[in-house]
Amino acid sequence: MMKTTRLLTTLGAAACALMLGIGPALAAGKTIDWAKLPEAKTTLFYPGQSSFEWIQNGPDHGGARSFTKKGEACSGCHAEEAADMGKKMVTGQKIEPSVIPGKRGHIPLKVKAAFDEDTLYMRFEFPAGPHNAAPNAPGGKMDADNEIKLAMMIDDGKVDTADRSGCWASCHHDARDMPDAPKKDGLVVTKYLPESRTAISLKDSPRGGWDKTKPAADLDAALKAGTYLDLVRYKSGKGGVSEDGYVLAERVLKTGGAANFAGKKEGDNWVVTLTRKLNPGQPGDKVLEAGKAYTVGIAVHDDHTIGRFHHVSLDLKLGLGTDGVIKAVKQ
Repeated sequence: MMKTTRLLTTLGAAACALMLGIGPALAAGKTIDWAKLPEAKTTLFYPGQSSFEWIQNGPDHGGARSFTKKGEACSGCHAEEAADMGKKMVTGQKIEPSVIPGKRGHIPLKVKAAFDEDTLYMRFEFPAGPHNAAPNAPGGKMDADNEIKLAMMIDDGKVDTADRSGCWASCHHDARDMPDAPKKDGLVVTKYLPESRTAISLKDSPRGGWDKTKPAADLDAALKAGTYLDLVRYKSGKGGVSEDGYVLAERVLKTGGAANFAGKKEGDNWVVTLTRKLNPGQPGDKVLEAGKAYTVGIAVHDDHTIGRFHHVSLDLKLGLGTDGVIKAVKQ
């Protein structure tokens, strides 16, 4: 009680309410009344070893033709069956050779968003899960330092297929812990975009294109042209860490960027808030504008997991003052 009293005296009631989770959020000097904002509900599901290549291969994925030939979005077919898909994969019935016994197949996620003249504010809420030891990790925890991580990718229409596939545009069959990951000591293949490669093998093994990176001059031009996915991430360890970056030839993340997160447990749920400038003015940061919608993909690593052992959304639309699954309201 003494510590709480000191907080109230030093910070004031509004700031303390934010820290204790009992009132409107105070973000970058602005109070956001989350209770007055529309709430989007979506399902994050466990994806197993599905990949950009896998979703386009008919023998693997029944929706391949609809995606590649008809231009349909993943969400158009699978939005109502995400939980069932996650269950099949997390239990090893489909494309998962490294089962974590007891791991949940899906996570319900609630999202709220607001914006003003120069800033985007978002709130993510999802239930905390039980601990299920990972057989392939010392002590059962792949990432002992972080109970959860929450990430979001943003596309403004400049990455081919991202508006229909979300984060699958960056997830490949030759990435870490995937079927065609290269077996070379010390080599870790992270997320990358097809636009950063001279070729991508969709069907012939090994699938992917980790070793076919375009010249540096081409990558610099792509970054300047905005051909990348903006990436922000929250890590719960060390009091909370905010990371900001992008995906092009690889995943690039740094601290001290445009994204500022805060996270805590409220009862049985995790609540994570994000504050981000609409125009951060830095390479790798998308410029967001009122009246436009953006494709986002959201991922949660729960229970100390890393890499592909996460839960992900299908492609979602974030609308700033316009239609979207997630509707950001101007305040």
